[in-house]
Amino acid sequence: MSDDELEKIRRQKLENYMKLQSMPQGIIKIHTPQEYEQLINEHPSAILIIDFWAEWCGPCKNFAPVFEKLQNEYGNEFIFAKVDVDENGSLAQRFGITGIPTTVFIQNGNLINKVVGAMGYNGMKNVLEKLKS
Repeated sequence: MSDDELEKIRRQKLENYMKLQSMPQGIIKIHTPQEYEQLINEHPSAILIIDFWAEWCGPCKNFAPVFEKLQNEYGNEFIFAKVDVDENGSLAQRFGITGIPTTVFIQNGNLINKVVGAMGYNGMKNVLEKLKS
């Protein structure tokens, strides 16, 4: 292996390490559009996964443990966040949320995927695996 190849591998490992160190831990609660913008600006290339939900929504409550489990497994690869649609209607409107739960996937400020309804663990895991590749 040449010195250039070794240096390229070292740089890639360092970039991956730095990316892992900068990822927020846990599920972030977004309360305002400004908090959303700040998150996007701080992590522009990361994939942000937002669960739009409401306290009174039964399917949202059923989906919450699935979302938490996925965050525990994929928290080093994706940023997980939640938005209460009753608290932050403007952000829900921005993404065209008409039913909850709805999960949106954002990268570089752009919507790259949207899942309406309470998808099960295996279905969501498949979506995340496709986004990783």
